[in-house]
Amino acid sequence: MKQPVFKILIAIFLGLLVLMLSSAVQMTIMSKKSIIENYSVVENISMHLPMFIFSVLIILLLNKGKLKEYGFIWNMNFPIIKIIVISILIGFIFSVIGKYFIHSTSKGPTSDFSLIEQIIYTWFLASISEEVLTRGLIQGYLSPLKHVGFKLFKYFISLPIFVGALFFGAMHLALLAVGVDIYTVMNIVVFATILGLIAGYQKEKTSSLTPAIIVHMCFNIGGGLL
Repeated sequence: MKQPVFKILIAIFLGLLVLMLSSAVQMTIMSKKSIIENYSVVENISMHLPMFIFSVLIILLLNKGKLKEYGFIWNMNFPIIKIIVISILIGFIFSVIGKYFIHSTSKGPTSDFSLIEQIIYTWFLASISEEVLTRGLIQGYLSPLKHVGFKLFKYFISLPIFVGALFFGAMHLALLAVGVDIYTVMNIVVFATILGLIAGYQKEKTSSLTPAIIVHMCFNIGGGLL
């Protein structure tokens, strides 16, 4: 049992390292007021672009320059329509709970985005970069442990899927630092973990990040319908 625990701790450390490095880059950029005022796009990509870059660099270091084993292959061999519908529906339920049951007045980092900005930065950039980190780096690093897991309904949830989903949910606790209320954050954490389980399952089944990114993107679309 020692080796799996040690491997999980390393995976979590690598994930936290990416988040810390990305945050450092973001804070450095945000301190340059002249850049932010003249180029708002720089502010919008200041977290997720570094997240993508650092995740890919660490994967390259871990896997001797190869990305394929960490999900960087194109694979559309999965029930795409079913996955799209389920992901949008779960995202919509998440937004309904937030709007009508939690009644949050908190403003998140993307609450002032226009539709175009939502599409570019939330649907695409955030979905891709966060999946490369969680399902690519973390789940990919733990893939030798995919025979360990448990049954959830009729699905086998492996240890890599579970850890990646928990990390993905927990990383949204950072929203507390920007003033989002605790109830809204917990709603996000719970649904992000559910999203992580679905995305992780599809990633493991196809050995590709393609379905995981689509799951994430459709969840974000469903979450923005209200």
